[in-house]
Amino acid sequence: MSSNRSSYQRTVLAASTFSLFAILAGGVAFAIPWLVTILFFAFCCAVASVAGLVVFGGVIGLSRDTMELRGQPYYSKRPRECAAGAVIRLRRKLLSLLPGSPARLRLWPGEWVQVRPFAEIAGTLDEEGRLDGLPFMPEMVRHCGTRHRVFRRVEKIHHYYGPTAPHLRRLQDAVLLGELRCDGAGHGGCQAGCQLIWKEAWLVPSNSAEADLPAPEAADASRLSTFTKVGAADGEERYACQMTELPAATARLSWRDPRHYWRELRSGNVRPGPFIVAVALALFNTAQRQLRGAEAPYREPTDRKTSPKEVLDLQPGEIVRVKTRRQIEETLNNVSKNRGLWFDREMHRFCGGEFRVASVVRTIIDEASGKMLTMGSACIVLAGVSATGEYLGLCPQNELIFWHEIWLERVTSRL
Repeated sequence: MSSNRSSYQRTVLAASTFSLFAILAGGVAFAIPWLVTILFFAFCCAVASVAGLVVFGGVIGLSRDTMELRGQPYYSKRPRECAAGAVIRLRRKLLSLLPGSPARLRLWPGEWVQVRPFAEIAGTLDEEGRLDGLPFMPEMVRHCGTRHRVFRRVEKIHHYYGPTAPHLRRLQDAVLLGELRCDGAGHGGCQAGCQLIWKEAWLVPSNSAEADLPAPEAADASRLSTFTKVGAADGEERYACQMTELPAATARLSWRDPRHYWRELRSGNVRPGPFIVAVALALFNTAQRQLRGAEAPYREPTDRKTSPKEVLDLQPGEIVRVKTRRQIEETLNNVSKNRGLWFDREMHRFCGGEFRVASVVRTIIDEASGKMLTMGSACIVLAGVSATGEYLGLCPQNELIFWHEIWLERVTSRL
């Protein structure tokens, strides 16, 4: 049996014993005075619940590890967001009756909104084309007047560069709309495909029967293009976009503050099932770190300092299969990278799956420096494959996942 599975099983057994002991201790509490009984029983229930979640997280880790070894994908095709049903429609009607700032719509995933005309949005922007530090970019102008469903609220982001990274940062009154992604037209042709973030002040509630507003003329937003580039001391051209400026539009959060999990559930960003799975995995991995055990998902460590390359010359529309975890491990160096590209925990769930190539990425803006980077070799984006945020506190950013061709294999069958 592999060392990681032995580690998982030891933690599951220990947490199960701890949970059982807490339940038994809670039963004994009825022999002592009633106030102390209530407090002690509540404490025992809380301990048993946490230990039970650790057990559940360990079971999930073991199950997923087995599927990864078999090359069986376990990604979910169900949306993680709650649906906007009759209760949410009633909620919207009640909120419309309350006085307050239109900048705070308290939108819910699945609700319909209409992007305001640019003339109205421009009135919310400062002299640098931003609202609360978040830029309204040239790539967003063509969506003015159009209608979309709210995809998720953006209550926080995962900040993963800089001297204090990684950590969480709080963002307020912002949402993602459908699959509206940046096409990079105003930023040197960047191909990162980041999902556009919309402040609620730029939107109005709508319904499916309403028509789109007329599109604004390009001249209305010409000044926005002047904010896409910033000066640098070394004279090198650098860009400013929502991703590079997110630190200025957010405030730091603590991983240990459980409220950031609660906001994801309360806002409708995640259904109860995926929420419990994410919390259970987080608690299990926390226990594993304290016990110096292997975390889930697991990658076999290596002492390789270099990584191989394979060129398939994949093109959009082709069908590929993601290799098994074992095959991908053989391509990674001692920091789990292949030629600079990290094989992330989010990618494990897709191993063994078949997908269509959506795009080939060669240039992206580095979020830390704003520099335009040219890939040493092309990165592949797969249709329908994006980060779930499950291992990052359920962050809602829906980032595309980049794959090296050596992690994929061309297949001739059709999806």
